Amino acid sequence: MLPFLLPSAFSVRASSRLAQTLSRATAKQESKTNRRASTATLIQAAAHSSRSDGQDQHDDAPLPRLPRHNADQAAFSHFFDKRTPLSTPSSASTSSKPKASHEIASASRQAVATFREAIGRRQPAVIIEAYDLLLRAQQIHARDVIRFSSRTLQSSDVGFPVRKADIQTAIRHLVQHAQAQGHMEVSNMEACHQMFHDMSRIFGFRIGPTDLHRQLQTYCLSKSLRFDPCQAFERLRASHPDWQTTSVEWNMVISYLVKRGEYGHAIKVWNDMLEYGVEPEDALRNTMIRVQLAVKNTDEAETQLQHISLEKEQLGIDTLTTTVEGLCKLVSIAKETDEELMGKLRTYASDLRKAVESSPQAATDSSAWHALLRYEAMIVGPAHALETARLASKPGMFGHSTLCFLLRLHVDELNDLQSSDEALELLDKIQSAIDPKRMIQLDDQCYNILMLGLLDNSAVDSEIQTEDPILLDDDADVLLDDAGDRSANQQSRNLPTPNQVREAQLLYDHVRALGIPPTPLLVTPLLTAYCEAFLPSLPSAMKLVQDMLDYRSSRKASSPTKRRSTASLSIGMKIIRPVLDACVKVKDITAARTLLSRLHEARIAITAAHKSQLMRRLIGITTSWPEAFHIYRSLSRFPTTTTTTTGSSSATPSTKGLDERGYIKLLESFRSLKIIDPKSTLGQPLPAPPEELLGIVEDMRAAGHRPSCAIYTSILDYYAKTPKPSYLGVRATHEMLKRDERLEPDLPLINALMNAYNRAEEPAMVLAIWDSLLATRQEIDGITLSVFFDTAGRHGLLALARKAISTVRRIESETADRGVYRRSAMSKGAWDSWLECLARCGRLEEAIELAFGEMRRTLFREAIDAGDFDSAADQSQLSVANLVVGSTQAPVRDRRGQVVGPDAKTLGTLLKFAARERDRRQKRLGAILPWSSSSSTNEMGAGGSGRGNTIWHSLRARIREELSWLYPQVKHIGENPL
Repeated sequence: MLPFLLPSAFSVRASSRLAQTLSRATAKQESKTNRRASTATLIQAAAHSSRSDGQDQHDDAPLPRLPRHNADQAAFSHFFDKRTPLSTPSSASTSSKPKASHEIASASRQAVATFREAIGRRQPAVIIEAYDLLLRAQQIHARDVIRFSSRTLQSSDVGFPVRKADIQTAIRHLVQHAQAQGHMEVSNMEACHQMFHDMSRIFGFRIGPTDLHRQLQTYCLSKSLRFDPCQAFERLRASHPDWQTTSVEWNMVISYLVKRGEYGHAIKVWNDMLEYGVEPEDALRNTMIRVQLAVKNTDEAETQLQHISLEKEQLGIDTLTTTVEGLCKLVSIAKETDEELMGKLRTYASDLRKAVESSPQAATDSSAWHALLRYEAMIVGPAHALETARLASKPGMFGHSTLCFLLRLHVDELNDLQSSDEALELLDKIQSAIDPKRMIQLDDQCYNILMLGLLDNSAVDSEIQTEDPILLDDDADVLLDDAGDRSANQQSRNLPTPNQVREAQLLYDHVRALGIPPTPLLVTPLLTAYCEAFLPSLPSAMKLVQDMLDYRSSRKASSPTKRRSTASLSIGMKIIRPVLDACVKVKDITAARTLLSRLHEARIAITAAHKSQLMRRLIGITTSWPEAFHIYRSLSRFPTTTTTTTGSSSATPSTKGLDERGYIKLLESFRSLKIIDPKSTLGQPLPAPPEELLGIVEDMRAAGHRPSCAIYTSILDYYAKTPKPSYLGVRATHEMLKRDERLEPDLPLINALMNAYNRAEEPAMVLAIWDSLLATRQEIDGITLSVFFDTAGRHGLLALARKAISTVRRIESETADRGVYRRSAMSKGAWDSWLECLARCGRLEEAIELAFGEMRRTLFREAIDAGDFDSAADQSQLSVANLVVGSTQAPVRDRRGQVVGPDAKTLGTLLKFAARERDRRQKRLGAILPWSSSSSTNEMGAGGSGRGNTIWHSLRARIREELSWLYPQVKHIGENPL
């Protein structure tokens, strides 16, 4: 580290407290030994898979243990099992056998008992917490055994009392919970993966087919789009080549792709399965029928149907249901009537109707009835489908799902709804047909459909067309970073009228009066309508959010341990984003802060990517720095769900902070924010307070992300390039650099630090950094020299600038003598700064001579040596003399099209200094001879034809003569007094 970046004595960090932390953890574990071990009840639940309990027991069997009373077998067991010690006399075997102390063993048994008790409760949070305690107990147990063992032991050889069946049951309960919810939370997925790897890595159990099956299930149930089940399936097969996959595993992966609408990828996986030699079962063929019909490949779907019919006398209910559903969708999207397709649909629908009527078990299959009702609604009309449902209805036959399905089929009626009364009449008509005794409990889903009909017809249509439940969209992969995307989405549909919103509000009030809770599903349509209106109604939207928060807190208070659907109660970005977008639209930062406060009190978790997006959007409407940083701190306090870049995920309610990309984007937003100084009459912007801006960098480091050199460089540039450079900001950033012991500063960072001190009028620090670079033989470039020359020119340090040039040339000469070629640090930009330095120090004539002489020749020579010119050019013409002659008439350009040698910037700067010299001479002459000031102005002006003997006139004439192509670009510079 460079000397000027070393931390000062008072900023040296304190020593690590790792030893104290470990000792406290050990003491805490030993303090639990006085607990009484409770009896754990292990509840064996049926697995949600096609595997039998016999297979699970075979896979779950622990590794065989050595018999205790067979001396002959034990005498030779060490030849076959590395965990078996060599046989010793009976008197010594007891003392040399590795075992844990009584206290540690008791704590281990207690941890296992607690884990089994948590498994019996079947609550994911309780299971994960108990497993963390189990791992800590295993670590202490292993450390104790290994410490007193006379031989080297692995962590799996320490005899920890947990069984493989315990871990398998925990994973199965987490998977079953995810299946009930429809998706698996990232935190639960991480726990399953950890248990899977720990079984073999820590506890030494063999990984069986059931373990691999459930591991694949976690990927297929994952809530996050970052986890690809296809890649996970490939990795599992590669790492366990003995795994004989079945049609069940392949069907899980293909079904996941179907749910995502990735039909082409699903067909590819199907072909891979056939090459793999797996025989598909009927369930997988049904899935492929659905895929082939979705891609309009009816011939391949017929082939799958033929395969099934060859094995069975008649097609099953599931197969017929899938076929009818797929054909109905094809018919509905077809532009013209296809008689062949309609014929197939009629045939399979008739077969499905016969199968349903002939089998008492199939008569209650809701999926089959939905397919038949969809067919009749499409062919005859929804009224006929409702009549069919009425005739077939028996007490308890149709449930809530059928009621909602029939309601969605009435597309025209939903689109024509004009009032809440009409909506309630439509719902009552459908319920009367299939549930005359009103046994079906109406819930938020029914009224959600009615609200969509009242507010947004296109949403109703899309919901009817979409049969599959989609995954939650609170993932960063589907994040809309651009507000324009959302506004374009809003413009693609007609926004509801005020009357429609009013009727939807009346319907909402009626529903709440019935005692139906304000779930996100019920509230979202009305909330979105309020927020997306031309003039958003924030008070009404805030009232709806408060209703949801109150209900959420009351549910937690009344049943804190009751298992409930997190999807139906979770308040995600579908709720938060529209309200905050409305706040941004009307620039109401007070309402935004109020909403954030309420959400934080309710402990609403937000993903790291969404949190970063909300910060940037809300910061953009703030009008003061305290307000902007208050928004940052408010959102920083929210629990955060994060996902690592390696593919593993981490999601805990206590996690706070952003991901690395979020911090970088946030810093960019703060640097681009313009806060006007209220005390300034010219409206100059105020720079961000250094302690606040650098506090974000400290938070970034605390979150586990190392600030890069580019981050420090951007902050230094920010404080250096404000209208009035901030010395406090530059100094504070420099102090943070000193304290960052792990940072290896690169050349752009050093250049930015030099330039920041230069702009802050601190030449002493610039010179100190320059001396340090030379003393330590660090690399320098043209930017480094440019900053140094600029500092020297502004403060009259010409002697130091000349010394710097001689030093650089001496170092480059020594490097060339060693046979190492490097481009000179005197780049074109460095030459421009050197000429400006000379001009500022009163050496304008010398600067002009260098520009037309040495600078031009040096840059031409270096470009030739570096091969910067086009290789197709005549090599005989590539000489310095020829290039100098050619540059008088036309610019000399390299292969990138850039001008080599002095350009408009170089000579424009010299013309400005020449004009200032001309004006100073005019003022001096006017002070001596006042009567001649007006005539002097005309004579020395650009258009005058008087004496014209100033240095500005001479330079203009020389440019016109020696660089004629450049003269039109600079001829007007200095014409008017500066």
